Amino acid sequence: MDHVEVKVWVPEARLTEFYALMGRWLAGDADLPSARRGARRSRRASGPSASSYAAIGTHLADVSEGEKTLSFDEIESIIGRALPASAHRHRAWWANTDTHSQALTWLSAGWKVEAADLDAREVTFVRD
Repeated sequence: MDHVEVKVWVPEARLTEFYALMGRWLAGDADLPSARRGARRSRRASGPSASSYAAIGTHLADVSEGEKTLSFDEIESIIGRALPASAHRHRAWWANTDTHSQALTWLSAGWKVEAADLDAREVTFVRD
């Protein structure tokens, strides 16, 4: 089988959406959004949260250690806004699942959440 190298320029704000789309394509997902003009876009992949959480992945990509604990305040500083109430109340918000735009940012950067201590308001990431 021949291979072809392809370079794709993706705006940083859309990087999470791009990785999610490529992951679905590589997995053989037949329900990909149409590229046709006027096609309906997925709210989850293209909403404001997809781009606002991208800074978490960018930050973690620059970390040299294999583990990094960040306080909620540090994360809010990184993303430039407050975390949603669900991040403070529900451990599931920090789940390592590719169905959540925030998780795609750290998963795409090669990290996963090892622990989320909601009482201490901190999250520990480890290299995946």
